[in-house]
Amino acid sequence: MAALRLCMTNPVDESSGTAEKHLEVRYEFTPVLAEILGHLKASLMVTTYQAGKLLVLGIHNGELKITFSSYEQPMGLAVSGDKLAIGTRKQMNFLVGNRDVAGSVEPKGTWDVCYVPRTSTWTGSIHGHDLAWGTEGLWVVNTLFSCLCTLHEDYSFVPRWKPRFISQLADQDRCHLNGLAIDQGKPRSVTAMSETDSAAGWRPTKATSGVVIDVESGETIARGFAMPHSPRWHNGKLWVLDSGRGALCTVDPATGVFETIETFPGYTRGLSFLGQFAFVGLSRIRETSVFGGVPIAEHRDQLKCGVGVVDLITGRTVAVFQFLSGVTEIFAVEVAAGAACPYVAGASSDGREHDVWIVPQPGTVPAVTLRSPWFFDAAGSIEAPARSAPAATSATTASASSTIASKSVHEIKLEEWLKQHSEDASAWIAMGNLRQDQNRQSESIACYEKALAADPKMTAARQNLGYVLFNQGYPERARDVYRELLSLDASPLNGLLASSVLPVVYQSTEELQRWRHEQESVLQDMSLKGVVVDASRLLVPTSFFWPYQGLNDRSIMQLRGSIVRGRDAIGRGRRSSAGRAKGGLVRVGFLSAYFRNHTIGRLNVGRLEQLDRSRFHVTVCSTGGGSDEFSDRFESAADDFVVVPRDVTAAIKLLADLKLAVLIFADVGMDALSTTLASSRMARVQCATWGHPETTGSEFMDYFLSSELLDDESSQDHYTEQLIRMPLTGTFYERPLVPPNTASIRKRLGLPDDRHLYACPQSLFKFHPDDDIVLRGILEADPNGVLIVIEGRVPEWTIRLKSRWEKTLGRVSSQVLFIPAIAHTEYLSLLHECDVMLDPLHFGGGNSSYEALAMGTPVVTLPSAFLRGRITSALYRKMKMMDCVVHSQDEYISLATRLGTDREFRKSVSQKIDAASRVLFSDPAEVRCLEEAILQCAAKGGRG
Repeated sequence: MAALRLCMTNPVDESSGTAEKHLEVRYEFTPVLAEILGHLKASLMVTTYQAGKLLVLGIHNGELKITFSSYEQPMGLAVSGDKLAIGTRKQMNFLVGNRDVAGSVEPKGTWDVCYVPRTSTWTGSIHGHDLAWGTEGLWVVNTLFSCLCTLHEDYSFVPRWKPRFISQLADQDRCHLNGLAIDQGKPRSVTAMSETDSAAGWRPTKATSGVVIDVESGETIARGFAMPHSPRWHNGKLWVLDSGRGALCTVDPATGVFETIETFPGYTRGLSFLGQFAFVGLSRIRETSVFGGVPIAEHRDQLKCGVGVVDLITGRTVAVFQFLSGVTEIFAVEVAAGAACPYVAGASSDGREHDVWIVPQPGTVPAVTLRSPWFFDAAGSIEAPARSAPAATSATTASASSTIASKSVHEIKLEEWLKQHSEDASAWIAMGNLRQDQNRQSESIACYEKALAADPKMTAARQNLGYVLFNQGYPERARDVYRELLSLDASPLNGLLASSVLPVVYQSTEELQRWRHEQESVLQDMSLKGVVVDASRLLVPTSFFWPYQGLNDRSIMQLRGSIVRGRDAIGRGRRSSAGRAKGGLVRVGFLSAYFRNHTIGRLNVGRLEQLDRSRFHVTVCSTGGGSDEFSDRFESAADDFVVVPRDVTAAIKLLADLKLAVLIFADVGMDALSTTLASSRMARVQCATWGHPETTGSEFMDYFLSSELLDDESSQDHYTEQLIRMPLTGTFYERPLVPPNTASIRKRLGLPDDRHLYACPQSLFKFHPDDDIVLRGILEADPNGVLIVIEGRVPEWTIRLKSRWEKTLGRVSSQVLFIPAIAHTEYLSLLHECDVMLDPLHFGGGNSSYEALAMGTPVVTLPSAFLRGRITSALYRKMKMMDCVVHSQDEYISLATRLGTDREFRKSVSQKIDAASRVLFSDPAEVRCLEEAILQCAAKGGRG
């Protein structure tokens, strides 16, 4: 238990001036609260108008940091990025987070962001309840006038919407409209205590007349609540606090049925979500007529005041912050994501003003520009202050972010500092990391090289330099840098980094074999020496490029698995009890960083949506970022949607706590965190599958989900996991529509009108040296043919492939046309209009083959010995059409050339594809097949 003495201001008696008194506030909290906020890298903001305080619960050095700021009757609260709005008695206050000044606020080194007051808008006493940021700026629930409103500098407020049953705008609080749920930036749902149209008409029936209203239609979608508050849309569900019953509920908008998820010993008001947690405000209730008749009034003496934290996966309260004295009512609760320990400038708990000043750099005068008010967001969203530049750490643990359009204050400071301190190696690393974030990779390389010139023993600089060189297509230089790094610091992780460097584009089969032998030898040496990389703590590099060599990688992945070691996070004792949800449903999880508009997203979203919810409880575990229409579908499809933290230890704990029966890794080897997690056990059974068609080598990966269409009985030799060969592929793929105006794609892309188009629109690392024989044969057989290839993401990849083809294709290399990356609709148009698509020999198409066949385009394929070269033939096998599946390179050249040059033959094959391909798309049998495989794995259990 802890206590503070706060200066409590009573602003009500205006005739006698402001009265002040000091009051002791005592509180206590469960220790796990600090762990949860630390895991989320977030803080909690709470208003209490009764005490006149804004409470901030932050995390510093793993412990709760609790601060209070004084406001006049603070009520509504809204946080969005670094924007903070606080509604008080008669005005709306707007603050902006500044990360550059936070470090200078006492006690220094405590705060990661400082919210500084910028402006306020006088609304008068409109009894503003919920506040929410939307695409049009700040929305306010104007309870006094029974409407939703926005703000304008010329008016007290701008009424935007009112319930149908409210006949006129009047300051009479006719229905006690109080809650607002924003969805996709727009108001979607509101709560009110009744459907009455008279002054304070809600009071007599408040215990039973509470409603939820759909904003767009104006229809009441649910009734029967006791003083409802705080509607929120989260993970595709509508959540509401049934305050008079002390409950957290979900509401089915279609039927109006609401389900109680958790109950609390308090009047529930104030609700916020982050990750798998809901934060619920709890209040004691006053002995007034306002609360008379509500169900929880019967237990008035047992009610608590504070915040409860609910784990949405279990539906149970897992942490509590409770006031024991001084504060009795909570109004708003908001989670500030990305602000672990914020400081709110202004009046603190001791009653003194604590000012923070933000001024321009010396010698600079900002231009005077017209800009929208702080509360407005339509003409152009308010820019949050730029984040601090990365610290001098290894870039192998960070993912790239979007390009920064203009210089941040921190960037300017770094540049000025380095002009005077060119010997500061750490500053050069920070600048290099910043240049990486800005996608200015050549400049980042120069920065790391300058860091090494200043301090040759700076290992972080070598790690980052090797990482960038590798990713920019310079494997030879990266290998040399890592060798130098190992001479300075032969740590297990540095050894693994060095062994992970492989060319993206090989110049010959001999070069491929040489690199493979060299890097496999490094792994063998590490394994023989007993070197272990602790993957339960450290993020490890991926093994992404190994399978593009076209060989059996089982022995290499076994070597990696002997070095990269995680942990069993559930233990034998927990395995028997894990995996069943309410009603006996099998808990199955799907994990990836690419549950968005991506190949992995397209391959998985349909089957997750179609899984039988009478048999399975589905948890989607996202290890990556990004938001689009696909990520929204994944959230909606999930019974639980979990954002997995990038911290490895926290990620393992979170996944283990889900108590899954089966955890399916949609891909392993593409994302560093997913690859790292595959080395630990977090579920009773763990499965890999062919999102990245490669065995994992992990002792904790039990099964590899494949298909009889993809692997034969001898294929077990390719996997360290037990191979599960489903009758079908288990993929519920949605047929893409043919884009409009496909015939004009040649003109739009600058392609010749009179040439035969052979498309091989694959990533450049799929072009194995063995492909060159086939490509040369096709182009020599058809002098009027053009091979269409998409340029690499990295320019050096394209340069190296062009260089190779000039040698291996000879004179027909002039028939290869590289085009820049194109939008997806343009890509589909290209597939539709090309004469034939060529499947690479060793690592063929997957998603692209589905799309080409949907466009009616023939795909010529020569199945390889491994799954990664057999996906296209598997699709043809399901179609029962093997016309385009060949058995030799000579046959490949002959068929492709005939399809390219013989229009009638090509037309007949395309017609057969159009007729047969319908079985590939939206096939429920695929999902039933996957379901049976999951149940089979769950019944057999994991190994060990």
